[in-house]
Amino acid sequence: MLRVLAIATALGLAAVACGRHESPAEKTTHARENQARDVARKAGLSVPVQDFLALYATAASNRFSVPYGPSATGTSIVLLQAPPLRRVDVVAPPVTRSVFVTRQGTYECSLQDQKWSCQQSQQQEGPPGLLAPADVDRTVAELKTGRTNYTFAVTKKRIANTDTRCLVTTPRPGVAGAGSTFCLSSRGAVLLTEGVGNPLRAVRYSTSVDSRRLALPAQPEPPQPKP
Repeated sequence: MLRVLAIATALGLAAVACGRHESPAEKTTHARENQARDVARKAGLSVPVQDFLALYATAASNRFSVPYGPSATGTSIVLLQAPPLRRVDVVAPPVTRSVFVTRQGTYECSLQDQKWSCQQSQQQEGPPGLLAPADVDRTVAELKTGRTNYTFAVTKKRIANTDTRCLVTTPRPGVAGAGSTFCLSSRGAVLLTEGVGNPLRAVRYSTSVDSRRLALPAQPEPPQPKP
């Protein structure tokens, strides 16, 4: 159920905060976690599903590295994250294309013929904020529609030697389409997606990240002039 996962993405990619003295960023991300749970509650989803979406809302504040197994075409993805830094590699031999989110901005890099090149991305990523009231209302409505057509269940599964929680959607009788499975680590990292677009399955998972791999591999070229 691709739309449900898209909604989960909109609600997620935030951080969890705890303790008495929160920074402004922690307060915002803590509010997003609460908002994710509240949206799911308003849509009539069960408490386990509310907790699952709130868990996903913690992902952007946590450190982890996840290499995913190759697709049917041989393309593989690697995610490294140590907030606010992030790197995503898309490896399609003989070329690797990467996105680096740094303190100076977002950069697109490529490795070809054993040589890296980088340039500033035209789409700069900023810190996630709260959904606007109109977005909340629309998301609640979409989740209610999803609940009409699908059942939602939270299960446990072991992936890449890691215990995960999984959101499983199953079409109700008479509803066309396939179900889906979306699994998260205890830090909100996606370790499995099945039944949607391009499936992903983690082959390893670690909460340790080599900070050297988050640095740009080449001096960025000047931004290309807009046509």
